[in-house]
Amino acid sequence: MNVLFANLAGVKVDPDGKVRHFIKAGSRWPMTIGYAKSVDYYPFPFWLAYALALCKRDTKAACSGLDGVVMDFTDAEMLVEVKRRKPDLIVTELAALTLADDLRFLDKLKRETGCKVLVAGNHATVAAEALLTENACLDFAAIGEYEMTVKDVIEALMAGREDLSDIPGLVCRKDGQIVNTGRRELLADLDSLPFPDREDFPATIYPDFTLYSPCINIVSSRGCPCGCVYCQERHIMYASPRYRPRDPQKVAEEMEYCIKRFGAKQFYFDDQSFVVKKSHVLGICAAIKERGIKIPWTVMGDAMFVDRETLFAMADAGCIGMKFGVESADPGILKAIGKPLDLDKCRQVVKWCRECGIRTHATFCLGLPGETEETIKKSLTFMEELDADTAQVSKAVPYPGTPMYAWASERGYLVAKDLTSFDGMGSCVVGYPDLPAAEIDRWYGIFSRRVARKKLLKYISEPGQSLSILMEMGRRKGVASVLKSAWTFVTRAFR
Repeated sequence: MNVLFANLAGVKVDPDGKVRHFIKAGSRWPMTIGYAKSVDYYPFPFWLAYALALCKRDTKAACSGLDGVVMDFTDAEMLVEVKRRKPDLIVTELAALTLADDLRFLDKLKRETGCKVLVAGNHATVAAEALLTENACLDFAAIGEYEMTVKDVIEALMAGREDLSDIPGLVCRKDGQIVNTGRRELLADLDSLPFPDREDFPATIYPDFTLYSPCINIVSSRGCPCGCVYCQERHIMYASPRYRPRDPQKVAEEMEYCIKRFGAKQFYFDDQSFVVKKSHVLGICAAIKERGIKIPWTVMGDAMFVDRETLFAMADAGCIGMKFGVESADPGILKAIGKPLDLDKCRQVVKWCRECGIRTHATFCLGLPGETEETIKKSLTFMEELDADTAQVSKAVPYPGTPMYAWASERGYLVAKDLTSFDGMGSCVVGYPDLPAAEIDRWYGIFSRRVARKKLLKYISEPGQSLSILMEMGRRKGVASVLKSAWTFVTRAFR
């Protein structure tokens, strides 16, 4: 049995010739990331990569992976490559933003190859039964954390079974009816999974908070105790506040493997929040030092969880950067979204990071519940005064299945119902009585130009690090692709 784990095409060429580049699997916010057939950011598709590695290890199927996003494929190019591989089963994630295009692609693939189709991810979890009811091309939907469910499906199909309705975490057909077997229990031991597959999902071309290339993405935990109302992982994939750390020794072992196998010169920990549990962080720092790992690393963290001792221990073990979410500088909004962030603590964390040599990257989000023109101005002022090394801004997107979606729907704040509009970089899909969507868009333009210029100045001030990133991308994807990425980035700062 031939099984393909695929992140579907990331490039769409509209009838007017306009090129749009999406990021999908691996992204917390599926979005249009650029208007060129190459961009400067690609998230690593952890779920697909873990599922692929597990099925390579534990099944007798011939399993492979293909990322149509990082390879800048259009649907036509993706179809050619998928058909060349002749899959009996394709496993893919669906994103609300590209749902219509991806379903058309899967329907055509089904008609031309007859392969079975299993969909997973956030949107498939939320809308699994409707998706199978309305789309004959879909055979299965895995809901929530899906690695073990996919493995069970493959083993059942290889055994010749037709009735798969006893597999937990699966939506399937039985006797002409849609059957939902319910959520599977969250994986208790994350280290029972193999390391994510970085062979078929090429480890070195997923830049994220990259200062030294190649930078390898890694996770040390799953889950977050916070309940931010817009978070898909918290409310959809896990549906739980449970936090599950890995064994620090296994994390360090994975780092060693990536250094030897892929020549890693940096790691980026893409946990929901790396710093949730102090003992876990200190354990990883100790394991890194015990093994003599000298490679620098960056993390997705949180100002609300971390203290000075932890930051200095991280820096001593090689940490050189931390992302953290601010989202808004208005305490009322932070309370409304379920983010227990103290703004004074946030300022203090940036100072501590500067003391110990950890660079900071602060993220902001416009259009959250309670947003007004005054709260946006407050956030913009805070961003400039915070003095983080770099920053980013997005628009609040209440994806189906999140509390924010239910809240906005009930109050009539959604200004768009078409899922193709649910784009963190597109037009705002929420509007409030005192702050229409068009005004959020206008302020987003002002905010984003300021943060892009801040980031560009940082890259210019550190040409050696910037050059290492460009050289690695050029080696794997070609000079033309790199030049397009650089142009996309520069124009974003001045458009």
